[in-house]
Amino acid sequence: MHSNYYKKLPYLILLVAFLIVFCTACQEAENPPVILPETMVLRNGLLIDGNGAVPIENGVILIEDGYLKYVGQETNLTIPADCKIIDLSGKTILPGMINAHVHSGYDTDNLREWAQAGVTTVRDLGNYRYSPVEAYARRDQLLENNEYARLVAAGPLVTTVGGYGSYAVSSPADAQQKMLDLIASGADIIKIAIEDDLQGRLWPMVSQDEANIIVQTAHDNGLPVAAHISRSSHLAMAISAGVDDVAHMIVDELSANDILAIVAKDIFWVPTLELWQGVSEMYGLNWDSITISNLGKFVNSGGKVALGTDFDGYTCEFDLGMPVTEIGLMQAAGMTNMQIIVAGTRNAAIVCNRGKEIGTIEAGKIADILILNDNPIEDIDALTDVFMVIHNGAIIRQSD
Repeated sequence: MHSNYYKKLPYLILLVAFLIVFCTACQEAENPPVILPETMVLRNGLLIDGNGAVPIENGVILIEDGYLKYVGQETNLTIPADCKIIDLSGKTILPGMINAHVHSGYDTDNLREWAQAGVTTVRDLGNYRYSPVEAYARRDQLLENNEYARLVAAGPLVTTVGGYGSYAVSSPADAQQKMLDLIASGADIIKIAIEDDLQGRLWPMVSQDEANIIVQTAHDNGLPVAAHISRSSHLAMAISAGVDDVAHMIVDELSANDILAIVAKDIFWVPTLELWQGVSEMYGLNWDSITISNLGKFVNSGGKVALGTDFDGYTCEFDLGMPVTEIGLMQAAGMTNMQIIVAGTRNAAIVCNRGKEIGTIEAGKIADILILNDNPIEDIDALTDVFMVIHNGAIIRQSD
């Protein structure tokens, strides 16, 4: 027995070694090495800061410890010794883009694809796979890896009993307590459904009192509220409650009075035109043309728009990565290239409740940078011609 054991020993050692290597490889595949921030200077590029200002020629940016330490002209900067200097002559620098309305935001492949395209932040406005506690724990884990787009998480869609959504409240008191529970669990934002009829599907809807307490409780705790709406008849409830943004452009006519009320309350709109184009193509509807017209009227009246597509929120096709379809439809609504860039940077950061951290290229903010080979002010398609992506101060993509 002992002699057979020793004869087999070399093979056992090889087997153990193989298993160690295999398990280590699996672990590394699940948890790839984190790409770390670097100290670097970006110089000589055309700088679009995300605020809508005139681009700066030959701008210079100093990045340290994942943050923007200096933004301006090189004559006023002392370049640190031994830092990486990247010449961007002929390139355009702008903030990382943001998709402010997605689903399936907890998927690592999706997050990596967005980040590689220069969409460095996404706002997931409806998770049905995980409980709130599980979802926010997973979000925190995903945020540790610079290869993934930053995930801003609403958690479940708040509704009434039997309503459109998955997180039901039954009274103002119940709504207050359940909002406090979501906030304590780690929600970045609250999303409420104000919906009772979509394509002939009928649901009960939250009351005005419930909507009011949901928004008040969120605001008292420093969180914004996004409202899912598809019809003009429900805008009054959202406006009265004081929501921060409307998710989806409405599919019937937007009146001048509603526009004035929304603009007066400084409420943002996330139009998700790509969704309505897909739904219209599937069912032979004209919602795409209606929503494009509504967006044009809203923008022309001074309304604030944030870019969002509703990625994976319905069974139609959506762009993963740079939302080129949404951008093209925003152009069709009459938005200028600069307005679209601001919608996808500064304004989207604000509706994500991250306006003080990301969305513009300003000293003190997180270094999320998209560098393009061409100028998107001249041709918006330049947003897909990526030279480099910097996320949290780390270079995660660089083209030859």
